[in-house]
Amino acid sequence: MLSILPPSGKNVINTIPPELLAEIFLKLLQDDDRDLHESTRPLVSRACHSDPLLFGHVCSYWRGVALQTPQLWSRICILKPQKSQVLLTELWLKRAGTHALDLSIWATTSDAVDESAAGKIVSLFLQRRQYWKSVSFVITSPILKRLSDSNLSEESLQILQSASIWLSRERQESLDSEVALENVWKAIHACKTLTYVDWRTFYRHSLPNHCPWAQLTGITLSSTLDFSRLVNILTMAPKLKFLQAHSICASLPEDLIACSAITHHYLEVLDMALKNEAGHLFRLLTLPALQILKIRNGFQKNCLRDIHAFQGFLERSQAEPLTKFELSDLLIHEDDVQSYLRTQGLQKLTSLTLCARITDATLALLAQTDGAGRHEILPSLQYLSLSTGDLVQAADGMLSKMIVSRRQGNLKKVSFATRGMGPIDQSTLRRLREQGLDGEKKPGFI
Repeated sequence: MLSILPPSGKNVINTIPPELLAEIFLKLLQDDDRDLHESTRPLVSRACHSDPLLFGHVCSYWRGVALQTPQLWSRICILKPQKSQVLLTELWLKRAGTHALDLSIWATTSDAVDESAAGKIVSLFLQRRQYWKSVSFVITSPILKRLSDSNLSEESLQILQSASIWLSRERQESLDSEVALENVWKAIHACKTLTYVDWRTFYRHSLPNHCPWAQLTGITLSSTLDFSRLVNILTMAPKLKFLQAHSICASLPEDLIACSAITHHYLEVLDMALKNEAGHLFRLLTLPALQILKIRNGFQKNCLRDIHAFQGFLERSQAEPLTKFELSDLLIHEDDVQSYLRTQGLQKLTSLTLCARITDATLALLAQTDGAGRHEILPSLQYLSLSTGDLVQAADGMLSKMIVSRRQGNLKKVSFATRGMGPIDQSTLRRLREQGLDGEKKPGFI
């Protein structure tokens, strides 16, 4: 309970109870839609454009509340470390006190990074390692060595839950860097509170034998996995709720034959980039808790999509309705796109992101309604993102006609690049935004 009493006076901002004012401050520090790419001061996060230091500039009352709210200072993000950030980082850490810390640093090999400043900031972070709750470090080899030499241990990382540590651009080519990063991950994996890891490409040859698989709820990795290794991860991590794999390829036939089908009861989010058609993988998986599915097909050549395997996977996995589906597939036939959209397991979607070549036929399908005016395909859709421009080869007006149709239903937000749109679509979509339709404010979008 904060003990600050507002001063007597008629200024409304000085009469807000301190507990409520602290909640307002925290609300103002929520993430925005756009990431920042550089800053000369510490940030709350890459996506937060507000600064807790500003609260103290309004009046002494606000400053007192801000100083006695450690949570305001407990998230620190450093982009391109510079000398100007060192003292401010020390100040934020002091004000955070014993509150659990969410720390990130992006120290790449670019010229904008001051290696000395980066080292000092990491040293400040290390002094508070017992309060680390989440760390995300994109670092160079000298900074990694500082981490490795700091004797990280289960005892010093008492509350660590989430860790993402990787070398930027260097690709772990140095043997010394390989050893140093392995030592850091070995210490992190020993934490009994650890639930999420982001290895990127580090464990690209084999999975770590010291990983606490049984306690993990989230994994991100960029090293290439075949279908059988992905299934093995799901088998070893029975509590997993989130899995993001940036490179998945087909297994050798003998490995696939030896791989057993699996039902994983907790996985809610599956995000995968595929190098091969995934019909064999979908036949192995049953995911009854799945709510979000993201598929990026990066095939080097066109091939038939095994829609039946995908539909069978969803049919087996429908204990919980899938609410969000993202498909990026530049070589897919439009007939297959429509087969995806008609899939029974997708009909309760509230969010659809589609990056594929589509024409009037797919737009007409999305606009199609029954006699009662209810959309026959994806009737609950609230968010829709379609890549346009060269990917949409439709008559001018068809895109906006579909949006107008959806606007009469549940649609609340859209995202479309304007490149390639005709004047009818552009003017209609602009009018819809003026009428309150939410459109993402990104360059090139309505």
